[in-house]
Amino acid sequence: MTKFTIILTFIFSNIVFGNKIDNLKTTKDVIEFVKTVYPEYGIIRYKDFKYGIFDINSTDSIYSQLKCKEIFRIDEIKNWQKIDINNDGLTDLIFISHFYGYTQNVIIDKGKNEFKLIRNIINFDECEYIKPIKIQDKNQLRIRKVNLPFDFDDNIEKYIKIDTLTYKYDSFIELNDKVIIDNKIKSIEIKTNFCFGDCPVFKLTINKNGVAQFDGIEFTKFKGKSTKQLNQKIVDEIFDLINYIEIKKLNDYYEVNYTDASTANLDIFFEDGSIKKIKDYGLSGTYGLSALYSKLTQLGTETEWE
Repeated sequence: MTKFTIILTFIFSNIVFGNKIDNLKTTKDVIEFVKTVYPEYGIIRYKDFKYGIFDINSTDSIYSQLKCKEIFRIDEIKNWQKIDINNDGLTDLIFISHFYGYTQNVIIDKGKNEFKLIRNIINFDECEYIKPIKIQDKNQLRIRKVNLPFDFDDNIEKYIKIDTLTYKYDSFIELNDKVIIDNKIKSIEIKTNFCFGDCPVFKLTINKNGVAQFDGIEFTKFKGKSTKQLNQKIVDEIFDLINYIEIKKLNDYYEVNYTDASTANLDIFFEDGSIKKIKDYGLSGTYGLSALYSKLTQLGTETEWE
């Protein structure tokens, strides 16, 4: 089979058969599909507690229950829609779920009948939303985010931030349309602490050559200290992500406005001798930082340390 034939076969199969998301026609179809991707949504723990039963309500029904309905209506936010949000030629799904509150979520089609659910991108109850937009012929997400500190006042408008998210490094992160500068990172270190729950507590240090030192403290598969050579491709992606989010320009401290969360202490060491330190209570200072923490936590908790 020639390369040309393979390409034609791929195109034909996608036109004729599409993917599972392409075939969704009704809200009921969407609900059943989402449950196959994330079976946890199909579990009913308390039959009389409707707040925790997964559902996708009609757009009008959602608007009628929320205080920011006019904002959502003006921007034509839908209860679900199909769009290639990561621009890879495959159709993805954005939907508003009712599951312990209203949140917006995305299912990415990764091909070969594999899907990735990204939950709770935004809290719809708090007048926040994401909306697909076009930027230079690419699909991106416009985000309306409300960043409330512990000591916020009644002037909520000053805490609202409009930004653009793009799908990179397997996550939605703030779009950086500038030339990416290589800051010559020497090594990175992250330390996490306890939360009210089972948050992984560990220390992880990785140098540019992929040598990692891990100290698992609590809620990690491996407990104790270990040194290991990591896959260089994975390490390079993490360092590229740090450069993409312009780590030097980020704040030194972030916090969520609730208690009992974990804290990440992140140190980035550069070859010129400088250090960028970030303390993040809640591990959600920016979407880019959250993506970084997720990758580092995954390395710490899933690597076969010994």
